[in-house]
Amino acid sequence: MVMKKDNPRFVAYSLDEYPEVNEFDFHKEVSIAYAVCGKTCGNKEFIVDGQNQVCQYCGKLMFRTEVKKYLLE
Repeated sequence: MVMKKDNPRFVAYSLDEYPEVNEFDFHKEVSIAYAVCGKTCGNKEFIVDGQNQVCQYCGKLMFRTEVKKYLLE
């Protein structure tokens, strides 16, 4: 594994350590949540509902304010 210089908390793999992906089928619909972090952090982002809701900046849990369903075009 290779450590990123700017933030040692996040570690990246070398390219040969990632699996090869030949084909992938996207879901026909997905729920997207608008999530907010605490007032001291202030981070806001869209996340796939049911996925990780840990803030990328402070590491605390984000709060999902609203969830909408999106359909594949």
